[in-house]
Amino acid sequence: MSKDVGFELLQSNIALSVQQENRLKQMGATVRNASSYMERLKMNEEREKLARAVMGKMTIEQLSDLNLFYHLMGQISSDMLEKKQLQRAEVLHV
Repeated sequence: MSKDVGFELLQSNIALSVQQENRLKQMGATVRNASSYMERLKMNEEREKLARAVMGKMTIEQLSDLNLFYHLMGQISSDMLEKKQLQRAEVLHV
Protein backbone atom coordinates (compact mmCIF):
# COMPACT_ATOMS: atom_id res chain seq x y z
CA MET A 1 0.00 0.00 0.00
CA SER A 2 1.53 3.31 -1.01
CA LYS A 3 1.50 6.43 1.15
CA ASP A 4 -1.06 8.00 -1.20
CA VAL A 5 -3.44 5.08 -0.80
CA GLY A 6 -2.97 5.20 2.96
CA PHE A 7 -3.67 8.91 2.98
CA GLU A 8 -6.82 8.41 0.90
CA LEU A 9 -8.00 5.75 3.32
CA LEU A 10 -7.48 8.08 6.25
CA GLN A 11 -9.40 10.87 4.52
CA SER A 12 -12.36 8.69 3.63
CA ASN A 13 -15.02 7.77 6.15
CA ILE A 14 -15.02 4.07 5.26
CA ALA A 15 -14.26 1.49 7.88
CA LEU A 16 -10.82 -0.03 7.60
CA SER A 17 -10.23 -3.73 7.73
CA VAL A 18 -7.96 -4.97 10.50
CA GLN A 19 -5.30 -5.72 7.88
CA GLN A 20 -5.52 -2.19 6.45
CA GLU A 21 -5.36 -0.67 9.93
CA ASN A 22 -2.33 -2.77 10.85
CA ARG A 23 -0.60 -1.84 7.60
CA LEU A 24 -1.15 1.86 8.23
CA LYS A 25 0.28 1.47 11.73
CA GLN A 26 3.33 -0.32 10.28
CA MET A 27 3.85 2.44 7.74
CA GLY A 28 3.72 5.04 10.51
CA ALA A 29 6.24 3.09 12.56
CA THR A 30 8.51 2.78 9.54
CA VAL A 31 8.44 6.54 8.97
CA ARG A 32 9.13 7.23 12.66
CA ASN A 33 11.96 4.68 12.73
CA ALA A 34 13.51 6.13 9.58
CA SER A 35 13.33 9.62 11.03
CA SER A 36 14.96 8.46 14.26
CA TYR A 37 17.64 6.60 12.31
CA MET A 38 18.42 9.68 10.21
CA GLU A 39 18.71 11.83 13.35
CA ARG A 40 21.14 9.34 14.95
CA LEU A 41 23.13 9.14 11.72
CA LYS A 42 23.44 12.93 11.58
CA MET A 43 24.43 13.09 15.25
CA ASN A 44 27.09 10.41 14.73
CA GLU A 45 28.48 12.31 11.74
CA GLU A 46 28.69 15.48 13.83
CA ARG A 47 30.42 13.61 16.67
CA GLU A 48 32.92 12.11 14.25
CA LYS A 49 33.63 15.52 12.75
CA LEU A 50 34.19 17.00 16.21
CA ALA A 51 36.41 14.08 17.28
CA ARG A 52 38.52 14.48 14.14
CA ALA A 53 38.89 18.22 14.79
CA VAL A 54 39.96 17.64 18.41
CA MET A 55 42.35 14.82 17.49
CA GLY A 56 43.79 16.91 14.69
CA LYS A 57 45.07 19.32 17.33
CA MET A 58 46.61 16.57 19.49
CA THR A 59 50.30 15.75 19.57
CA ILE A 60 51.67 12.41 18.38
CA GLU A 61 52.23 11.41 22.01
CA GLN A 62 48.64 12.27 22.97
CA LEU A 63 47.28 10.35 20.00
CA SER A 64 49.49 7.38 20.87
CA ASP A 65 48.23 7.41 24.49
CA LEU A 66 44.64 7.69 23.29
CA ASN A 67 45.13 4.81 20.90
CA LEU A 68 46.65 2.63 23.64
CA PHE A 69 43.80 3.52 25.99
CA TYR A 70 41.09 2.57 23.49
CA HIS A 71 42.95 -0.62 22.58
CA LEU A 72 43.03 -1.54 26.28
CA MET A 73 39.32 -0.70 26.69
CA GLY A 74 38.53 -2.83 23.64
CA GLN A 75 40.46 -5.76 25.11
CA ILE A 76 38.78 -5.40 28.52
CA SER A 77 35.30 -5.19 26.97
CA SER A 78 36.02 -8.24 24.80
CA ASP A 79 37.18 -10.19 27.85
CA MET A 80 34.11 -9.17 29.87
CA LEU A 81 31.78 -9.99 27.00
CA GLU A 82 33.30 -13.45 26.64
CA LYS A 83 33.06 -14.01 30.42
CA LYS A 84 29.38 -13.01 30.50
CA GLN A 85 28.57 -15.17 27.50
CA LEU A 86 30.20 -18.17 29.19
CA GLN A 87 28.26 -17.46 32.40
CA ARG A 88 25.00 -17.29 30.44
CA ALA A 89 25.81 -20.54 28.63
CA GLU A 90 26.49 -22.26 31.97
CA VAL A 91 23.16 -21.04 33.39
CA LEU A 92 21.26 -22.21 30.30
CA HIS A 93 22.85 -25.67 30.44
CA VAL A 94 22.20 -26.26 34.13
